[in-house]
Amino acid sequence: MKVLAVERFAQASRRCDPAHVVRDGESVETWDLPDPLRSPLAALRAAPSAVAGWLNPHLGARERRELWRACMHTGGARVGALLRAPELLARVRKGGVSAIGAFSTKDFALAEHLAHAAGVECRDVLRRGTQYFGEFAFELLTVIPYAYWLHTRGELEYTVSTADTRCLYYFSPNHVERPVPRNYVPVTEYPSGVRGTWRYDRKAFPRVLDTSRWQPPPYREVYADNRFRWSRELCIVCNKYSDEQYLWYRGPANFIDTQTLLVLIGRLRTRYQVIYVRPRATDIVNDHQTIHENDDIDAVVRAYPDVVTIQQLQAEHPDLSYNELQLRLFAGCERFVSVLGGSSYLASWFGGVNVVFARRGWEVACNAYDNWFHLFSGARVRAVATPRALLETVERELLGPPATPPAVSQSNGIVAEPVGGP
Repeated sequence: MKVLAVERFAQASRRCDPAHVVRDGESVETWDLPDPLRSPLAALRAAPSAVAGWLNPHLGARERRELWRACMHTGGARVGALLRAPELLARVRKGGVSAIGAFSTKDFALAEHLAHAAGVECRDVLRRGTQYFGEFAFELLTVIPYAYWLHTRGELEYTVSTADTRCLYYFSPNHVERPVPRNYVPVTEYPSGVRGTWRYDRKAFPRVLDTSRWQPPPYREVYADNRFRWSRELCIVCNKYSDEQYLWYRGPANFIDTQTLLVLIGRLRTRYQVIYVRPRATDIVNDHQTIHENDDIDAVVRAYPDVVTIQQLQAEHPDLSYNELQLRLFAGCERFVSVLGGSSYLASWFGGVNVVFARRGWEVACNAYDNWFHLFSGARVRAVATPRALLETVERELLGPPATPPAVSQSNGIVAEPVGGP
């Protein structure tokens, strides 16, 4: 017997792993829905047989309407569904199909229609585990909280991700790390993912986060480690210097420049033990956003020998991977300064206060830092968009008297619309 795996997307993160759809004695037969934008020749080759299939007199009028409706409700692959649907329906009616496999049945009406027509189950891979090789921020936002939610219900069977992620999925009964680079991969099929109106994978974040099947793991409690304690309270400053893509802008945007960084750390070190976290390209699994080097790490070390860099800690604790080191370090801290991207997410998972430098990006456009970043751990998240606003907010939130200031407003420098230059 065969499991008929119907695939909407080309990215490995969004395809059925045969091991996750078959049972004893079964094999997999994979059918890809052609994407006319990525593979126009494949779509053209499929068109003649598709037209013949839709006009086949053996396909009744009612049946044709229902199949057409299923194709129109197949998010992200409507055209591909129309090109393959008649042939797929004929295939399942030939028999020998024990199930229909789909990475996710969310917005995938064709897969469910085929299963109903064949009288077999539709196996939704995402209902039992996760598989993701995309950006770190998306993984923290959507994938890990969904996996942990499955775990709390006793339904998680496996997780698959890139290298150095086992610590992030410590709760998984079967975590697999694949030696592949990260890349941009939408999370639309996940419960908290939001589809677009004209484009299924819209390049935007939700203004309201669906948390019905979403629960962040308690990293702070799990990774508390007395090795990372200093005589003074910690303040972790996270930075980056990498290419970013937002609408028409390409290049580094959300980073703290060295001059501002030195002023910032100079103020913070009067009260805190400052830890500077800025990954080099060799420290982490890279994605499509190239990491560049500037003089920030060396400048901090020269100016403030008492400041500890994460590279120094990595050398002192070679038994810990970079991500596990971050988790154990962050678990002992309640004061963070971070920048838009993965660091602003991770720093928001540990409570306390997180001041985020966010000039441009989807999180800014949907006001994510005010709307739902606090849901990760109850952290107080304050986002700013200019160096001056960053220094002023750090002074108020981290160096001023303990108080709860009013919510961040436009006057703090946040811009809801993209701007033209870095």
